[in-house]
Amino acid sequence: MKIDFSKLYLIPRESVANAFFYASMLLAFFGSMNVWFLLPIATIFPILSFLLGITAIIISRPLEKQLFCNSDVLLPTICFVILLFYQAIVNDNNVNTYIKALFNTSVLYVFLKYDRQRLGKLSDILAKTLGCILVISYPIFVLYLIGFPLPYSDLDFNDGFYYFSNYYFFLIDERSLFSIIPRFQSIFLEPTYLGSTTALLLMTQRGKWKRWYNISMLFGLFISFSLAGYAYIFAITFLNLWTNREKIMKKAAIAFTIIIVGVAGAFFYNGGDNLVHDLILLRLEMDEGEMSGNNRVTKSFDNEYDGYVQTADIILGRDYDYSSFGDSGYKVYIYDYGIVGTLLLFAFYFTMFRKYRDARALTSACIILLLIWGVDAFVLWFGRMIPLYITATKDKVTTTEYEHTD
Repeated sequence: MKIDFSKLYLIPRESVANAFFYASMLLAFFGSMNVWFLLPIATIFPILSFLLGITAIIISRPLEKQLFCNSDVLLPTICFVILLFYQAIVNDNNVNTYIKALFNTSVLYVFLKYDRQRLGKLSDILAKTLGCILVISYPIFVLYLIGFPLPYSDLDFNDGFYYFSNYYFFLIDERSLFSIIPRFQSIFLEPTYLGSTTALLLMTQRGKWKRWYNISMLFGLFISFSLAGYAYIFAITFLNLWTNREKIMKKAAIAFTIIIVGVAGAFFYNGGDNLVHDLILLRLEMDEGEMSGNNRVTKSFDNEYDGYVQTADIILGRDYDYSSFGDSGYKVYIYDYGIVGTLLLFAFYFTMFRKYRDARALTSACIILLLIWGVDAFVLWFGRMIPLYITATKDKVTTTEYEHTD
């Protein structure tokens, strides 16, 4: 019997093209979210991501069934580059910003060009990658909490704006060094980034939350104690059920019961001296008509914004000094880019979402888009755009299919 050893080393062209595409999107996704190990290439990751993506396109061209077959890419790509150039002009950026904008646009083009029927596989790879990183992080984080000596290095980012003890599978912010139990943020610069990233990936994973990697992400979101992450996952949970035509009243009742029990437990456990009470519930208290946790901008920025909306600058925006005023949120975006920039932003998302397959999936993506824009305004990161697009263009899932995939 003759053995064909070529089968042992010959890899199908489609698999190679897919591998380059997935590598491109992983780099764009995590690079845009500023995970610590990609910080050294923070300014050039779009170039590397584009090179990987264009390689995937070139390799896949001889295939009979094309991987990059979506023809509805020109309009959103044009809208995206116009938006990025507009933002660069308003902020009076240098030529490097325009070059980066072109490569970011090229990465988006590669992503949108890919066969939408196959994007579910990409969402699985993103979720498994983060879920696996978190699974490794948890036991090392526990060792840190009990005082086990672990190797680490100092990490300084953005001229000291961020300063961490880097334990490689998780970061400890210098402001949390003396906390008994610091907030968990894994490889991200802030716990909020972990909370929002896990929530958005879970939105793409509707019907599969019992998989190990999704359970891992849910746990990471919980111990991040990110109020924004909690708000996202609360909305996403019910939107996913609604999108999948589930009967949600019974599940809503169970969820509210769990929340009420959890809140009551947080108030009484250890006399209220616990992380859930201090980091979440206290931030939900109302103080003079304002939520205590509504600290997305400083009072000085609020005063600046109130004066700004009375001027003509609100049309085109005003160059925003991040060192002097607010932090994040829709007010910062409107201050920075004005009414024109806001309209361009939503025009871009409209063109990207317009070829939807399921009105409920589209509605869910739009609601979360508005929520993210309202909370932190960073909706042009690939870590946000990729999950939102996958969700908005996902096929309708019946109840039977939903239960089967779970």
